[in-house]
Amino acid sequence: MKNRGLWLIIPWVLFAALAGGWMLYWNYVASETERRLQAWTADQAAHGTNVQIGHVVRHGFPVLMRLELDGVTYAAAHGEWRVTTQRADLNVDLLNPQHIILESKAPIAVARADGAVTNVTSDALLGSLRMDGANLAVAGIEGDNVVLDDPAQPGTLRAHKVVANVRRDPRASGDYQLAFDVQDMTLPRPVRSFETFGLDVPVMHAAIVVEHGAALLQQTNPTDPLEAWRSAGGKLRFEGLELRWGPLRTTGTGEGTLDSQRRLQGRLVLPIHHPARVLLAIANGDNVNHDARNALQLAAAAYTVTGNEITLDVGAQNGELSVEGVTVRDLPPVYGDAPPASPVTIPAPNVPTP
Repeated sequence: MKNRGLWLIIPWVLFAALAGGWMLYWNYVASETERRLQAWTADQAAHGTNVQIGHVVRHGFPVLMRLELDGVTYAAAHGEWRVTTQRADLNVDLLNPQHIILESKAPIAVARADGAVTNVTSDALLGSLRMDGANLAVAGIEGDNVVLDDPAQPGTLRAHKVVANVRRDPRASGDYQLAFDVQDMTLPRPVRSFETFGLDVPVMHAAIVVEHGAALLQQTNPTDPLEAWRSAGGKLRFEGLELRWGPLRTTGTGEGTLDSQRRLQGRLVLPIHHPARVLLAIANGDNVNHDARNALQLAAAAYTVTGNEITLDVGAQNGELSVEGVTVRDLPPVYGDAPPASPVTIPAPNVPTP
């Protein structure tokens, strides 16, 4: 009888031990996550960035781990921009605490130094981060029915699906793969000189390799955030670009970086699959002079007859943007003080023979 009673007690003792152990582990993970959050906040403050979280509430025991973050503010150094939201939830994978998911639970307001504000709303907006020790394994953002609204401007930008991911490139140490995909986007208003392209952008896709991407995490100079990356030889390698917008159907490849004055430098090769409609759309733009307009219309007529495709070679070198080797305009620095750009001049293309 004693042995029988002992066998009945043992399972309950084991269950109580496991339950107690799991409770201790759950609270340890919660405390460790909060500690890491505080350490990250302190690190950001050391670099001039102000991060404020009004209140942290734990949820999900015993199966899930969710930290409710109320009253969140992220203000970039030098007051260039600020992000605020009333609530975001930080979800932690209990079996892999280095994998976290940040879910937006309220509209997000992005305020810029010039006073402009963009409000971001979405049916579901998630940001994920998975670390491999001290190294980034994969990070990403995914949103459904995303809306960007600037109250001071007409219209809103909408996208049915937005996905962006970054992960280490297994082909080269220190390089990262960046994938960006937008489906069924609607622009807030017509783009100047491209009004005939319309507002609907069904597909925008990019597959990019960021060479020496690890250097982007080395923020040695807050006023020059890309200095370490550029000095390390950082470069963007565009392995796949795709855009469908009105008459424009193009895919392309290329590469780009920044020169010593932080201006774009590189080259894009863009095959245009329906050049006649694209050339006509450009010809109807406001910034096209009379001679270029006539040449573009003539070229469009020729491509309508031949049905041929064209490949545009777009380059950026020494602060100048060129198309097919002809200078189009000056390029200002990507950030920092920028001199005024020169007026745009579109060169007349070579007209194919029907």
